[in-house]
Amino acid sequence: MDIDSIIIQHKNSILSISDMIYNFAELGSREYKSSTLMMDELKKEGFTIVNPYMGMDTAFRAEYGVGSPVVGILMEYDALPNGHSCGHNLISAWAYGTAIVLKNFISSGKIVVFGTPSEEGIGPYAGSKAIMAKSGAFNNIDFVIGMHPDDRWAVGSKALADSEMEFIFHGRSAHMAASPCYGINALDALVTTYSAINNMRDRAKGDKNIVVGMVIRDGGKASNVVPDRAAMEVDLRSSDSSFLVEFIEKIKKLAKGISDGYGTTLEIKDLMPMYTEYKANRVIDGVLYDELEKIGIDAFNIDDSDEAASGSTDEANVSLAVPTGHIDLKIGTGLPGHSDQFREAANPARAGENLMIAIRAASSAILKIMQDKQRLNKIKEEFDNGK
Repeated sequence: MDIDSIIIQHKNSILSISDMIYNFAELGSREYKSSTLMMDELKKEGFTIVNPYMGMDTAFRAEYGVGSPVVGILMEYDALPNGHSCGHNLISAWAYGTAIVLKNFISSGKIVVFGTPSEEGIGPYAGSKAIMAKSGAFNNIDFVIGMHPDDRWAVGSKALADSEMEFIFHGRSAHMAASPCYGINALDALVTTYSAINNMRDRAKGDKNIVVGMVIRDGGKASNVVPDRAAMEVDLRSSDSSFLVEFIEKIKKLAKGISDGYGTTLEIKDLMPMYTEYKANRVIDGVLYDELEKIGIDAFNIDDSDEAASGSTDEANVSLAVPTGHIDLKIGTGLPGHSDQFREAANPARAGENLMIAIRAASSAILKIMQDKQRLNKIKEEFDNGK
């Protein structure tokens, strides 16, 4: 039996899984139905399940096979407030389908599916892949493959390092007209900090692609009361993790100085682990490219392009821990990310055929790598050399 036959045999179940997760549309860290569904389906196929995983209730690790080499497959299933407008329901079905195909062909080696909640950075499990990478989940994995829906076929990936924080200023309330001198205005401290951070953009090096996003979450409760609390979220991104860490420290010192000047106290909370920049592996991506080409897909090679990174993902943290390849699945043309149009395109009724192509290409590529020790050595060599 060949790969295409296995895919045809499981096509209906793959599409059904994608459709159920599409309709569950659970926000990050709350993907109880979605993660349970995926664990149950993989268990039926003979995978052993570890859940909770790394202290996360909606994360899991599913394994099949013994020995080496070991491939990791990344699965996502979290949605956004407007549904699956990032297409993670397709990632779940792709990871499941790819794992099911592989189990029919490997005689030696192991398949590990990582169920990873909250890639979108919502809730306590935000950036679960970063948590996993830091905790050593990928230590015994030879290589990893990830996938994401897009408006084009592509291999490889680039990503900006990303850190999201909450700045909370605590002051003292007072009557705004009768006794403002007794108050300490937390909102004034926040607004000054907001403006100062904006001005810090000019001090960032041009080649570091700094991106600053801020939104005020709390500015007081009544206009005639001096605000005793004010809060804002700050999202900082850069193409260089080391530079971003330095920039964050400057921002924190700046905010602390302003807070002290106003007499407020400042509390800073990390809202998620820092996402890193992406370390591509051209050997893995090259095999993915070749397999897509055999199917008749002319994929864009992100690794070899001068295209600048424009988004962030916790898959990037995985790429710094283990050689990682990536495939983008085309579900439409000119689709804005996180939009209602993207959500509609991610419906498996529309994206199903291309989903099968992505499963076929990934399965073929993984088998080629697992069966070729020389290629595995080249993958490791590129990763170790940091190219």
